[in-house]
Amino acid sequence: MSHTSRILLVSTLLAACATAGTVVTANNAGGLPGTAEDLSAIAVTEIQGSIPVTTDPLAGVNMFLINIIDPEFFSAIAVPVTFGIADTDLFLFDSSGNGVLANDDISFSNTLSCLPSADAGTNPCDSSLPGGLGPVSPGLYYLAISSSANYPTSGGNEIFNIQNSTDVVGPALTGSNPVDNFDGNYFTSTDTDLVNYDILLTGTTPEPSTWILACAALGVTAFLRRRSKLKAR
Repeated sequence: MSHTSRILLVSTLLAACATAGTVVTANNAGGLPGTAEDLSAIAVTEIQGSIPVTTDPLAGVNMFLINIIDPEFFSAIAVPVTFGIADTDLFLFDSSGNGVLANDDISFSNTLSCLPSADAGTNPCDSSLPGGLGPVSPGLYYLAISSSANYPTSGGNEIFNIQNSTDVVGPALTGSNPVDNFDGNYFTSTDTDLVNYDILLTGTTPEPSTWILACAALGVTAFLRRRSKLKAR
């Protein structure tokens, strides 16, 4: 590798370190893979947005294409926000739109949603990830959020069978059954006029300790090179 190429590589990696963990405001995110907002080129760790009060199944969903770098550490949790939706659902689909993971309620007392990580030490959810579920390889996935009870379907069939609202479930439909609609169900309550949401993500950047060490090493390298140049003057 040439000297110029090494400088370019280090500069690029340092820039990535500086921007690691990006907060994104949703912009025209549709409800299906074909209309999802593409965030795959961003190390997104937080998505803020809003879903209109509507009975239109797809208008009541925001979907995002994300890049899961570390599947073991992937999680997504909806957190409280001003004028926030009180009752959400979170769904994860693979790059073909097939179901991977779903959750309605974090707990019986918290009706926001959480998709847990396989790593217990960094899992933000009350529940653990059931065996055999969740993303198993790095790559592109679709993350969707909806108001509660608006579940994804394929060919008119429910992709996820959520019996108890606190369950974390894999797909009831296996094989090639990509999401093509949502069922349009919704719960009415005094909070149905609230539209905002905030999702925190992990696993969309390298595993935290590795990332920090790599960035620190690059910072030291850049400092020593600058110091060496100054001495040479």
